Amino acid sequence: MSINSILGDEIGKNLLSNGDTLIEELEKEGILIFKSFLNSKSILDLQNEAKELKPLAFSSSSEYNVYVSEYDKSFSDNSPRNRIMKTTKKCISCDLIPKDSLLKKIYNSQKLKKFFSGILNVEKLFPYEDSLSSININYYDKGDALGWHFDNSDFTITLLIKNCVEGGIYEFFNNMRYIDGKEDYSTVEKILDKKIEGKKIKSDDGDLMIFKGNKSIHQVTEVIKGERILVTFNYNVTKGVSLSEQSRKTFFGRIT
Repeated sequence: MSINSILGDEIGKNLLSNGDTLIEELEKEGILIFKSFLNSKSILDLQNEAKELKPLAFSSSSEYNVYVSEYDKSFSDNSPRNRIMKTTKKCISCDLIPKDSLLKKIYNSQKLKKFFSGILNVEKLFPYEDSLSSININYYDKGDALGWHFDNSDFTITLLIKNCVEGGIYEFFNNMRYIDGKEDYSTVEKILDKKIEGKKIKSDDGDLMIFKGNKSIHQVTEVIKGERILVTFNYNVTKGVSLSEQSRKTFFGRIT
């Protein structure tokens, strides 16, 4: 089975040969969305696979500040630097995903990795060294949400397998983390206090998104109705990198 046989028509015919032209757009907008990245049959196959795997998913509830860093005593508890956000979800680790899954075919495709690395303007993409972190299936049920935060990684690649009926909206503020090289706490405070609204993205089943979450604060609003299933394709630009043991315990409930 060729990689083109599972992709949507536009991706398969056009974008795989024109990745370099999207570098500037990603840098400017902070996000790229590829509508209908997969064809309808592939989406249905992945929805069925995700449904079968869900009983094995680890339920997590994590609290953190928007910088996903340690508490800073030089700031108050209610400062944007220390204010607590919360995320609740269920997660399938990479080792539980079948070897013949379309997800692993997508992740390991040399053609797609070349496409992604061209867009991201990096030489190569490598999997995580640990067995849990390279591909994850994330389930957000009613009441679940992803709180405001900046990513530690330079980029994130996600694939929406199934969107919820209501809620579960991706919201972000592009390239607003720093002012003159310093953290922009003032704007972050306005965001957390709901004084300003970010750009909201309503995605559909089969959409793939690439974004630079280390400079763009983002969240996924609470799921009101239905179920949201999102896959993260996690790559590194250097070989031999493992997700931290603390993060593995938080997201998967184990380190191996």
